[in-house]
Amino acid sequence: MRPFNNFRQLGGYETKDGRIVKNDVFYRCGALADMNEAELQEVREKKIRTLFDFRSEAEVEKKPDPDIGARYFHVSALTDEAGNEIDLSPEGMKNISEAQMYSPEYFERFLDNFYGTMPFSPAYKIMFREIQAGQTPILFHCSAGKDRTGIGAMLILLALGCSEETALADYMKTNEYRKEKIDAFLAANQRVIELYPDAKDILTGFEGVNRKAAELSLKKIKARYGDYGTFFRIRFNLGEEELQYLRDRYTEKRKSRE
Repeated sequence: MRPFNNFRQLGGYETKDGRIVKNDVFYRCGALADMNEAELQEVREKKIRTLFDFRSEAEVEKKPDPDIGARYFHVSALTDEAGNEIDLSPEGMKNISEAQMYSPEYFERFLDNFYGTMPFSPAYKIMFREIQAGQTPILFHCSAGKDRTGIGAMLILLALGCSEETALADYMKTNEYRKEKIDAFLAANQRVIELYPDAKDILTGFEGVNRKAAELSLKKIKARYGDYGTFFRIRFNLGEEELQYLRDRYTEKRKSRE
């Protein structure tokens, strides 16, 4: 698959029981409005049935999704558990000094507010409802296809029986797909990086992703529910039978090499 706008699929990942996630079922990317016509045509050729837009109201209003011939769900993934959008806009950081911004304490607090709440967003419940109903192939995205989209992808992989490490590996692939943007952003902020020891990791998260953030989301799930099975059962109404149904439907035996 030609890489553009962090566009990729979850097919091919191995599950803990040796099966693999089916190809051409689960796609993820950044904002569709950032794609050119050739890229959009490539997306349309995937015959996407259901499109999930995890961005905020303001993001959608600024850059609405073009039509790709799919059922469209706008379900913000950066919300509290009641579905109210969380405001982490730059306006909310106006009174934060540079020294505070790049301090370990602020970074930990930021991660907790953002990634500590994201796995519990109602948006993912809607996504799993449609997956369970067979409304696939699906495409899910946010603005850069890295944070809200990345957590959504991790949840799908975990539900299908992949390991934590596999889910985290997919999450971190964003740094390969967005390497040019990350490198340019870090170069433009070299002064800050030289001044503050933790600045590089923090700044990487602006255009890429930090493993620590994804690990925090997983830690929060297990701290609240004990294990992923309980999490999926309580949050998404996916008990053992429902999860097995998803695994039977969306994973397959690895083809033997002759």
